[in-house]
Amino acid sequence: MNYKKYLQYIQVLAGFLGTLLLLFIIFDNWILPSLVRDRKIVNVPNLVGMKIDDATKLLISKDLDYKVVAEQYNENYPKDIVIRQNPNAGIQVKESRQILLTISKGKESSAVPYLINKQEGYAKNDIQNAQLSIGNITYQNNDSIPKGIVISQNPSPGKVVPYYSNVDLVISLGTENILLMPNLVGKNYSEAQSTLNVLGLQIGEVNYMKNETFLPNTILKQNPHSGDTVRKNTIITLILSK
Repeated sequence: MNYKKYLQYIQVLAGFLGTLLLLFIIFDNWILPSLVRDRKIVNVPNLVGMKIDDATKLLISKDLDYKVVAEQYNENYPKDIVIRQNPNAGIQVKESRQILLTISKGKESSAVPYLINKQEGYAKNDIQNAQLSIGNITYQNNDSIPKGIVISQNPSPGKVVPYYSNVDLVISLGTENILLMPNLVGKNYSEAQSTLNVLGLQIGEVNYMKNETFLPNTILKQNPHSGDTVRKNTIITLILSK
């Protein structure tokens, strides 16, 4: 094997690496410290709680750089407010140092659901399912809306509000003569008759329809429909299976 041939290449490579090492030592020990030494020392200002525009202007005035590295929902700070910085306030750094900022996206929000004409229990469930809180509940007499039904709400339906905001409800106390039509479909005739008697409603016209799914005398249709507002003594029309 011709070692002399390879020795020449090794010597050239060693000389090249040696030159790189020498340049690195010179840069690291003399040039870089000289550059850093010439930059002035700056105290990092306290930016937490400031609007991002004001914070960046302050940093620029102090010859510091900045970068927004994150945006987070926050219960305590409104949108576009600095909630975290790195380095922290009071730390001494060289000018042009980059300050890392985290800003608030504000509170997480939810659209208020439509609650009017819903029963009180269902309305409360909808409020909680929307990550909102049940606020003041007020009860009022009402001649046209049945007892336990939402008359009005605040905030209005569809309004976007922060999570856990209160939703106030006005609930009807109703009158004795106004009620909601129950769901009779699927019940047999005797059950429907008992339910209507308790509510003060009357069975009127009864028709029959062939049906292979339900037993005879099962309610297939009703009028008024389930959930309709009716008065006592309203005549109810039924269609039964035969």
